Amino acid sequence: MIVNTSVTKSIISNESDAETGDEDLNQLVPPSAVQFWTFLIFEIPSLACTIFLLYHFITTEKLRNALHNHIVIILLIIVLCIEIFDDPLYIDAYRFGGGKNSFTMTPSICLMWWFIDYGFYGAMSVLLAWGSFERHILVFHHHQLLRTRKQRFLVHYLPLIIIITYTLVFYIIVIFFPPCENVFDFESLACGLSPCYEDISYLNVWDYLGNGILCAFIETICSVALLVRILWQKRRLRQPVNWRKHRKMAIQILSISCLSLTIVFPQSLITVVQQIGGPSLSDFASGVNPYLFYLYTFVVYLLPFICFGNQPELWKKLGKRDRNRRRDVGPMTVNPVHVQSIAVKPLASL
Repeated sequence: MIVNTSVTKSIISNESDAETGDEDLNQLVPPSAVQFWTFLIFEIPSLACTIFLLYHFITTEKLRNALHNHIVIILLIIVLCIEIFDDPLYIDAYRFGGGKNSFTMTPSICLMWWFIDYGFYGAMSVLLAWGSFERHILVFHHHQLLRTRKQRFLVHYLPLIIIITYTLVFYIIVIFFPPCENVFDFESLACGLSPCYEDISYLNVWDYLGNGILCAFIETICSVALLVRILWQKRRLRQPVNWRKHRKMAIQILSISCLSLTIVFPQSLITVVQQIGGPSLSDFASGVNPYLFYLYTFVVYLLPFICFGNQPELWKKLGKRDRNRRRDVGPMTVNPVHVQSIAVKPLASL
């Protein structure tokens, strides 16, 4: 998860609240027991929804080939990895008070935990920024920029390849091969939640500002601009058919961005105010950051349900599966003639 050093330290201090005695922080961030149960309650249905969506997105040709679904599929794959590898580690730690996990940690586990925690959340931030911008192309410039196969590769596929490659390479280098020595605290949550590259100013600034705050502002601007352009075009052209045609693509990314920006944008805005406000505002809303850190996990949990809500064709499949299940367990009609023939056959064989 993309957080700066000050936020990380506040989270760790919350997990050892008995020692720090920070009453204000305790009032904001739920205790470990609350985090354990809330994460566990949301983890199970969210994981099931993610698997259901990915299965149908990949196996259904129409959904798989739709350009506007590709970034959603990538986001769901990231969510699946987080829910399988990252969240269970947090849930296990919160089950024992948030200080450490129930099993012995090793440097390899810590590095993988950091890679998913920082890299996958960082990739989501960059992908959502690009997705909000690309949706303008898909809605308003599809026939001009995505008409040929070459255009689709250059405008649609190549940016996705570059973003995935960039985020993977960047976080693999800073986590596994940093220009410093990582120190692991096996008695703390997520091995201390502090890779050493955060102490290198240019890497920390590039990660937190470039992959985090800048992407959040780009996502905000593009999402608001997309909504304004659609409403303006609908009013100017007065063509409800065109609105219905593009409504699904617009609502899909707008709903995901709205979910993400509810948590990310306030956190980014707080950091910007702290940085440009001088010493007098260096502690501006600092107690809220740990609370936003906790809530950001629910972006991952709720994202599959938002995606499912934007796919009405999958509602029918889910309803059809329920009807088939009820039909399978319903009353069965027995044919007496068939039963009699079955009973006579063994006698005939004698």
